[in-house]
Amino acid sequence: MLKRYDVIERVITSIMAMIMPFIIHSLYPKLGTVSQSWETPLQPMFIITNALVSFFFFKLPKWRIPAILLLLLTAFSVEDYYVLHNIFAILFFIFSAVSLCSLHKFQNYILLYLASICVMPLGLYWVETWAIITLCIYHLHVMIHTLILSRNRPNGS
Repeated sequence: MLKRYDVIERVITSIMAMIMPFIIHSLYPKLGTVSQSWETPLQPMFIITNALVSFFFFKLPKWRIPAILLLLLTAFSVEDYYVLHNIFAILFFIFSAVSLCSLHKFQNYILLYLASICVMPLGLYWVETWAIITLCIYHLHVMIHTLILSRNRPNGS
């Protein structure tokens, strides 16, 4: 059963993660990746949002590996640890796909997630943005589904 605090936390974290790429792009439209915001005054927003998403993922058993990878890519700046950061970023997106594949509910999200590759001609920034938004919508969908199921359950079960 989700507590009110969990619902508020998940909604706020998801909204922050979904709007972050658009805030970054509106202020720094020439960045090639979301992580390059590390080199801008938006660095705290990037760090805080990723830390909150990692914290949220750590609570979900099948999302612990993506949680660790997101925390690591955030800890190692793209500026100072370019190769290491990019390895963690690539692994984050791969293991997020693995986590989506391993779940039984809402399996169509993996197709939507992989469809992010279709926007590659627009740039890596938009591939990342599509993938991030897909992950956020998936987790919000699961949360709403869980809330509906718990409300329809008779008390005591």
